[in-house]
Amino acid sequence: MDVVTMLFMSLVAAAAAAGFLAFEWRTLRNRVLLFWSAGFAVIVLGSSLSLLRPVSFLIGVWFANGLLVVAHLLFLFGVARFTGRRIAPLWWGLLLPWAGLLLLPAGLDPTPVFAILNSALVALVALRAAHGLLSRAGAPFEERTGASDGLGFVFTVHGAFYAAKALLVPLPGAFVSIVGFKGLLIQVSLVEGIVVEVLLALMMAAAVRRRREEAMTALAERDGLTGLFNRRAFESRAAGLLGTMAARQEPGALLLLDIDRFKAVNDSFGHAVGDRLLVTLAEVLTKVLTKVLAKGPAEGREAGPQREAIPARLGGDEFVILVSGLDEAAIRDLGAAIRVCMAREGGRERPAGATVSIGAALFAGGCAKLETLTALADAALYEAKRQGRDRLQVRRVAQPAERVSGRRQPDPAPLSSGRGCCA
Repeated sequence: MDVVTMLFMSLVAAAAAAGFLAFEWRTLRNRVLLFWSAGFAVIVLGSSLSLLRPVSFLIGVWFANGLLVVAHLLFLFGVARFTGRRIAPLWWGLLLPWAGLLLLPAGLDPTPVFAILNSALVALVALRAAHGLLSRAGAPFEERTGASDGLGFVFTVHGAFYAAKALLVPLPGAFVSIVGFKGLLIQVSLVEGIVVEVLLALMMAAAVRRRREEAMTALAERDGLTGLFNRRAFESRAAGLLGTMAARQEPGALLLLDIDRFKAVNDSFGHAVGDRLLVTLAEVLTKVLTKVLAKGPAEGREAGPQREAIPARLGGDEFVILVSGLDEAAIRDLGAAIRVCMAREGGRERPAGATVSIGAALFAGGCAKLETLTALADAALYEAKRQGRDRLQVRRVAQPAERVSGRRQPDPAPLSSGRGCCA
């Protein structure tokens, strides 16, 4: 296959990629796709202008190959937007050395200089894009997926190819004529360009689609008002955590919480105030749990159990927390912290403040079913309400020995008010 035919194929592939990503943008509405589509459109323009090489060196060589660098810069800034990593605008300064090629002496053969600089610039930008997608250092890229890793791998191979190309240009016969498309590296570059254009377009679209799918999944798992997990997501995740706790023989608890006299709040102050109280309680749970979990394993143990928590809103003013790695003393501290924080934070939403009642079902390790824990915690919550609200009431899952003997440990006295650990 002759070089001109391969150039036309590269042009068609770039045009198809630009159109494909533009169409994907109409569906996904992610502006990252516009950056990448624009990059391929610039490649189409550059490939078209390169056909004018025999007529105009300035347009067909200098300007056309400079557009290849521009296209990769658009890819890079699209990657930066996709990953949330900051890219300095100074990267556009890479075009200055390319502009400096116009100052080369008239008698000097520009072929090796143009080829080396063009390949080096493309390699530098492509490898920087790969680093943004694959690196775990610096700014967090929390939405990294297999599709984004695949895109980073394509950029890595593409950048490595152009880096090798820059080193091989001085070899005899590598670049015979940059105007006449003669030389092995030119032919190999066109083939590589066709393959990479197709792969980049597919991986770019796949990465954005995967991002959207994960966002939709996360949205389906979250309560629309508070941002906590909803009932379905909680039940699914709780099953996994309970299985892990059973395998590790870790202690834990399930806590049910609701806001005291919440219906009266809605009736007296309106549903807007009630909604703000629900959001406040969700924020309190997140704040307190973050601090409790950061303490690590339970004190006094050489290799204490791992602390994990799954907070959720079940509906209305009913919230739930499944927590592992905490003994009874730690659960009491957790309950006190939630109540103290809520009393303080809830006072900003209504003059009389807000209190919560908590029912906790504790288990010391081994297999515990979610239904059993929920029933015990619900009974403990009812007891907390009956004894005056604004308190924690604890019940324990009966251990195997207790079931055999028919004996059961008595419930502890309700938790008295105290200072918590709300920051």
